[in-house]
Amino acid sequence: MLDKYTIMKVNFPTVLCILFLFFGLFSSAQNKREREHRIKKTQFPSEALQFIAENNKDFKRLKFYKAVDSTSKTYSAKFKKSRLFYEMDFSENGELNSLGFAIKPVDMPEESFERIIKYLSQKFEKSKVRKMFQTYEVQSGEAVEKTIKNAFQNLMLSNITYELFVKGKKDGTRADFEITFDSEGNFVHIRTALPPNYDRVLY
Repeated sequence: MLDKYTIMKVNFPTVLCILFLFFGLFSSAQNKREREHRIKKTQFPSEALQFIAENNKDFKRLKFYKAVDSTSKTYSAKFKKSRLFYEMDFSENGELNSLGFAIKPVDMPEESFERIIKYLSQKFEKSKVRKMFQTYEVQSGEAVEKTIKNAFQNLMLSNITYELFVKGKKDGTRADFEITFDSEGNFVHIRTALPPNYDRVLY
């Protein structure tokens, strides 16, 4: 018969392995980004609603969304204006973080687009761009009204970013990513995302 010490000696590596597996799964779950879902107007931050009302200039098809990850909540207002599809992103407190609109490759400077394509070809075995946004982030020390004006005028500024939603294949595994590039098409950062509900591929 095995004594108590022998049993502990035999089972300890197994227990340790189980603990690592458990905490690994827990950590993965904590870092997982939930899919964006549509919400009612009454569930949107009141400060953000007031901001939208004050800046509503011919907004059409206005809809409200909420996305949650392990660290924060983001509220988005999506609408159509002047034939462009815009998205305003707000913090939990109703402060505007960024404003952008959907674009196509032809709307981007050729050199910037070429750099982005080069990055995708080096990063993935195969990739498909699901959606592209030209984004204007609220700059520190700059009036929010200026950010709004720049976005609505579609100005090509040095501080804009391009947000791409990409399905990529690497090492035989497919996943969805949100990738950010600067105005010149240089890589900024990448994060794994849940599959977006986009039906069309840009190229």
